[in-house]
Amino acid sequence: MGNNNIRGGLLRKSHPIVYEILFAACVAVANLIVLFIVYDGRHNLELPRSPIQTLSIVVIAMMVFVSIWRNYIYNRMHHEYEDRHERKEHGRVTFMQQLFPYWYRISCGLMFLGNCMLPMQILFSSTLLDPTTGDPYQFNIVCALCFGFVFTMIGLNILTDTSIFIAQKVFGWTTLYQQLHVSLSSRRWCHFRAPLVFLVSAKIVLGGALIAKEDPIVVQVTVPISHLPDSLENFRIIQLSDVHIGVTIGRTRVKKVVDIVNDLCSGSDDNCNLIALTGDIVDGEPHGLMKAIEPLGNLCPGRDVPKLFVPGNHEHIHFIADQVVTVLSEIGIDSLVNDNIRLHRDETRENQLVVVGFDDLSSRRYRGKEQQAFDGIDAEKDITILLAHQPNHLKVAERYGVDLMLSGHTHAGQFYPGNILAWLFNSRFSGYYPSRGKTAVYVSAGTLFWGPPVRFSTRHHEITDIRLVRSQ
Repeated sequence: MGNNNIRGGLLRKSHPIVYEILFAACVAVANLIVLFIVYDGRHNLELPRSPIQTLSIVVIAMMVFVSIWRNYIYNRMHHEYEDRHERKEHGRVTFMQQLFPYWYRISCGLMFLGNCMLPMQILFSSTLLDPTTGDPYQFNIVCALCFGFVFTMIGLNILTDTSIFIAQKVFGWTTLYQQLHVSLSSRRWCHFRAPLVFLVSAKIVLGGALIAKEDPIVVQVTVPISHLPDSLENFRIIQLSDVHIGVTIGRTRVKKVVDIVNDLCSGSDDNCNLIALTGDIVDGEPHGLMKAIEPLGNLCPGRDVPKLFVPGNHEHIHFIADQVVTVLSEIGIDSLVNDNIRLHRDETRENQLVVVGFDDLSSRRYRGKEQQAFDGIDAEKDITILLAHQPNHLKVAERYGVDLMLSGHTHAGQFYPGNILAWLFNSRFSGYYPSRGKTAVYVSAGTLFWGPPVRFSTRHHEITDIRLVRSQ
């Protein structure tokens, strides 16, 4: 592409934030194209069905994606490189000006690897883990970290431009920025911004990777319920959510989670009464991930502890919800999909606690099935616990008089800018929300993580130990 085309046209006259919006839109469209292509057989779309054709189109989509990234950087941050030789002749080339082209090349490489993650996870979900160890390949980890890096860098680009725009247009700092020669359209700002965004993104991803590598912590939560009977006092629930067995989570991590839960349940006088798995447990074709799923069958061995699972959006994204239900039932974990079950702690079977399970909001099976899930429940007398993957079920929970809703889905944002998006698009973000009327809510930060093995500026991944007590 010639310099005349780069420097001219509508985009040259547009505000730099336009570039950020267009680039983010291209990212979304490119990945949506990949998703539709690999789902063509399942959706019965009139698209190529051959694996070779499908893989070829995915590769082309990634090449287009990298091309968009290159041109984005060239337009936004490559001003100095155009006349580098001219500046060199006059002895005005700084170290940063000479180094700048490498930022763009490194970024292109990371973008390519990062964009491999989604098609890899979907196309090859049955072979994501080493068949010998049941753990992810190192290539999976590298691609996922690159995906996290690119996602973070996009967020930081938008943040920096938006901040300067607000300072100039809202607070009237235009004159100051002109004096400093760092306005959005200036070469000095673009030249400074490239390594700044790159280094901050690297700091977030690498620092977050060290945190994600740690074991989940145990978070203890006490939930007061006004009409809780004596027989259900200190009823204990262990919640697991968003394990995401798949591209970056394998047998070793799952087994460690099971060991922590079993330590919590080992006390003879303080047994666990329910293990709740609130969705996004499996993130790929389950039969190909069995070696990593199998340790879940050892949760509280030798104890008659109910283990209940509800599907999350990722079970439905892969169209594997029914397969996951079958696989988990084979290892002793029951599923509760738009249904309810009664649990008790004494031989009289009085004062039973009712557990309701919802399918995920993304499932067609959920629509219109709320009444079915609450059949036979008296909200005034029964203690009702709702297991629902997304906290956006809250309005339905309040309508039916649920005492406590357990959810996940948000990951507490996991890392920037995901924390902003999770906060914006969910009715509850993370942690315990006391009842404002009838329903209290606990949203898990996730037992492990999705995709990039990164946790930064959010709550630590967790195993939640919940106790029900009578409120004073």
